[in-house]
Amino acid sequence: METKLNIGIVGCGTIGSRLSCAINQEIPELNLKAVCDTQSEKAEKLASSLLPQPAVLDITKLIAAVDLVVECAAKEVVGALVAETLEQGKEIMVLSSSGLIGREDLFALAFKRKRRIYIPSGALAGLDGVKSASVGKITSATLTIRKHPHGLEGAPYVVKNRINLGAVRKEMLIFTGNVAQAVAGFPQNVNVAATLSLVSLGPEETVVKIIVNPKLKRNVHEMEVIGEFGRIYSSTENFLSPDNPRTSYLAVFSAIATLKSIVSVVKVGT
Repeated sequence: METKLNIGIVGCGTIGSRLSCAINQEIPELNLKAVCDTQSEKAEKLASSLLPQPAVLDITKLIAAVDLVVECAAKEVVGALVAETLEQGKEIMVLSSSGLIGREDLFALAFKRKRRIYIPSGALAGLDGVKSASVGKITSATLTIRKHPHGLEGAPYVVKNRINLGAVRKEMLIFTGNVAQAVAGFPQNVNVAATLSLVSLGPEETVVKIIVNPKLKRNVHEMEVIGEFGRIYSSTENFLSPDNPRTSYLAVFSAIATLKSIVSVVKVGT
């Protein structure tokens, strides 16, 4: 019998739950070995809904039990989780890519341990082209994010600057800055920008613009990258996840596609 790749999911929210179902139902090469969440009842609830039923473990035991850890939690847990996973000689897929910004030490550790960190494209189209373009010189990279105000409620930048999102009646630019600044101000909303920066100009030189529009029913990501190759422009209009308005549906599909790619014998794309 062919050995399956054992998977452990950390974070049992919208994406973690959907990924768990996909592993069990759509990717026969994978085995969902264990799940974990800081709210143990969420992990227990998810595990009990699945067949076969994964174990509910703490993070250290989960890492020890699996081949690949999948982070579906939050930016705040990424640093410690990636470090412990790599130290145990395991590989990891990170969805909260904003947690990797400024953490070159984690990339160095992955190189030292000869283990991979997988980062899905998320809710952004066109990253394959940007990766190709990065072989040459890229002169500018800009991501414009358009969201309904509800998707940004509670963001540190919004709170600090006392932006009344409930009073917004038409499209309004509320932020312009680099990725490092965007990650600090909108830690739950700019993973796509963080991912773009990792394949282009880095967090200090990649520009982010955030626009709110109360008429939007989709998250819109417009990417423009210019370099010696020419110009790449993409606009992605993402339906919101029915379970979480902060999450674009394409981000869920991207994570599933990345898992399929890891075990696929044919690799398509850059």
